[in-house]
Amino acid sequence: MIKKKSIISWGLVGILIIGTVTLAAAAEASRGLVGAWIVTAHRERGMGKNLLTFSSDGTFFRSGDTHPVYSGGHGAWKRVGEREFEASYIAFTFDQNGKWDGSNMVRIRIIQGPGDNEFTATTKTSRRDLQDKEISVGQGRLTGRRIQVEPF
Repeated sequence: MIKKKSIISWGLVGILIIGTVTLAAAAEASRGLVGAWIVTAHRERGMGKNLLTFSSDGTFFRSGDTHPVYSGGHGAWKRVGEREFEASYIAFTFDQNGKWDGSNMVRIRIIQGPGDNEFTATTKTSRRDLQDKEISVGQGRLTGRRIQVEPF
């Protein structure tokens, strides 16, 4: 009788372990954009690098190689399809002397893939003056790769 209970107990432990591993794998696959990404920006003025962070609450943060004439960006994102997302952010702009001179509003259309840790995107940018009047527009492309934990 004790042997039978022991076998049943070990069987339940095995099921719990397999279930936990399966749930962890499903959560990893379904996280979509949540996480940190290193991104190459193909802009009209040339190529650059950005760091993007997508939070599970729908907020979005951007930093990039355009400092000190461009602040960090703050915005929001949402899923619009199976592997499709849209994001928008605003960043302040500064002249060469560091004086605030407006903002940049960026809209991004993101397609995740081919794997879960890559994406491509198109951007539409609206440069605005201090009175929020649009003064120029632009377009660009992004390619992103999820930042992974590296072994120590």
